Amino acid sequence: MALAPPRQGRPLLFQASALAQAAFDHPPRALTAPALGRVAAVTVEVSPEELVFSAASDAAPDAEPSRGVPPASLESQEFAASFWPLVRVEASEGLLLLLVQGVALLLPAWALGISPLRLILGAWLFVVPYLIAVSWILFMAPLVLTGQSPLMGFFGVTLPENTPERRITFSLVHMLSVFCFPLSFLCMVLSPRHQTLAEMLSGQELLARPVARLR
Repeated sequence: MALAPPRQGRPLLFQASALAQAAFDHPPRALTAPALGRVAAVTVEVSPEELVFSAASDAAPDAEPSRGVPPASLESQEFAASFWPLVRVEASEGLLLLLVQGVALLLPAWALGISPLRLILGAWLFVVPYLIAVSWILFMAPLVLTGQSPLMGFFGVTLPENTPERRITFSLVHMLSVFCFPLSFLCMVLSPRHQTLAEMLSGQELLARPVARLR
């Protein structure tokens, strides 16, 4: 007796009919933009005349400011702003130094009842250190306390230094610069930045005092 084949066709037909009746909705399509590499290159045609015109227009603003103020006038203004206040400070303080030294020499000579010249010739070993100490105190005390020598504030000049030891060092070289004013004036004339002898020896710089803001 022959065996009947297995009945497997019905389940397959059932599954196929079920898939045919199922409805599949397409997913919504998102807005897509082409990638950067897929964008077609745009060619721009520029004539040589337009290139020359654009180059000339770009160079025009750079050349315009120099047309307004000549370089010579700028250099002269900078020279006047940085040179003459320092000259006035050192010249006036040189006169003040001579006055203070004269008074400091007259007082002991008057107390001893002799002339200042005789005092210098007879006791110069004591007179010279005494005059140097008086001169140094004249510059050191205001510089350490306020950052300005006796007449710097009158001419609007200040030392932008906060440490006391650097102010003391500058007061010593500033006294030497004032005492040798002709040499310091020559340094201001010959140096590109118009530095005094004290500025060249100390490496510090005297600046214009900032003006207070009016409210």
